[in-house]
Amino acid sequence: MFAHIHPLILPLGFFFFINSFVGVIGNGIMLICFFRNKRLRSPCHILISLTCIADLLHLCAQFVYCVHLFGNMTSSQAQCFYMLIIPLSGVGASGPLILAMGVDRLIAVKLPTKYRQLQDEAKYYIFGQLVFPIVYTLVLLYYGFHYRIVDEELQVACAVPLALMGTPFQFFTYSSALIYFLVVVVYGIVYYLLKASSASKRFKSVFRSIMVTVGFVLFGWVTTTLTNTLSYEITSVAFTAQLMQMYAGITVNFAAASNVFIFYAINIIVSFFRSEYREVIKSLFGCRSKAKSPAFEASSTMVTVSSVSQMQKKRKLTMASIN
Repeated sequence: MFAHIHPLILPLGFFFFINSFVGVIGNGIMLICFFRNKRLRSPCHILISLTCIADLLHLCAQFVYCVHLFGNMTSSQAQCFYMLIIPLSGVGASGPLILAMGVDRLIAVKLPTKYRQLQDEAKYYIFGQLVFPIVYTLVLLYYGFHYRIVDEELQVACAVPLALMGTPFQFFTYSSALIYFLVVVVYGIVYYLLKASSASKRFKSVFRSIMVTVGFVLFGWVTTTLTNTLSYEITSVAFTAQLMQMYAGITVNFAAASNVFIFYAINIIVSFFRSEYREVIKSLFGCRSKAKSPAFEASSTMVTVSSVSQMQKKRKLTMASIN
């Protein structure tokens, strides 16, 4: 049945199909949560939802690859680029969006008052955060279009590395390495600021989970980027280099498919994500939490404001009792 498939490629086909199927459903659930719950409309939630869209588009590229692989089909490199142009936009935007989330958290921690002011102009703030992801994605697509190979004799089983064959893929690899280096720096600064601050243990524990989550995502992208970079140095055989790049994509595709599981199980970015996403996801499947969770729990940028308002209420009650 699969005699036409190289033995080293066959396991990739099964993994990419199953992983992408689960990932599309999972990221779809994250988006449904965003649209169903009005409390998930803050700038940070919007950036998270956009990242889920980017991951969803990225995963859709693997269905095209599976059709080519199991159907014993090929296409020219230019046709492959055209078929994957929308998924490639997700591939390009994922890294910059993760960096944008880190910058958002950095502003929230370093300049909480300014961050609350920026939230009053949320549209402009989000647009500013999206400038780099949009520009980077457009540049990547331009490189892919400019260096596409229209030679019909060059037939490929369409996949992301082959849609960006040659110079565009090298640009993507090296630029991704720089982007994820900045991701490590930004999230490291956020963690350091929280560790050095006088914030509560609960507040700090929330952000410790950032390192778990971001580390999980970084492992996928860094492994892929490193392998892609080394593939050009280790071998000059095109098939071997492409095989290395395809296997390197396992970690990043797995990370792209895991968003819903991470956000369901772990406190992410701000203190109410766990209860918010978990409760919405449960409601989608007709389940109710046994614990009576509050309707709204203050985010990291609202802790100070809420505590001050509570103190003011206590003072009013005290004065009233005295009078």
